[in-house]
Amino acid sequence: MERRQLRERCEGKLRRALGVPLLGESVEELNRLGELDQERAEQGLVYVKGKGSRISYMHIDDLSIPDMYFRTAAERVQVGWLKERVARRKRGASAPPIPPHLG
Repeated sequence: MERRQLRERCEGKLRRALGVPLLGESVEELNRLGELDQERAEQGLVYVKGKGSRISYMHIDDLSIPDMYFRTAAERVQVGWLKERVARRKRGASAPPIPPHLG
């Protein structure tokens, strides 16, 4: 499953998920986020949630079974942020802050 998600990120999944810019964002900014995520995916890096709310990257080949819990936690943070973007788009509100691990 992790390798499939990594392939999808290499193919630009995050940029497609971001959609159109919200208030306070630009197309260039979203493109940059998408490109950065693709580059990290091409390097084999996946999100892992560390202590507190800090998210960092780990090479997919270095993941252990216990790391999968932290991997899943990081994925929940990412999905939550994307859901918040959708909710704000529907309300016509400004964009939520970009998570530090994406910037």
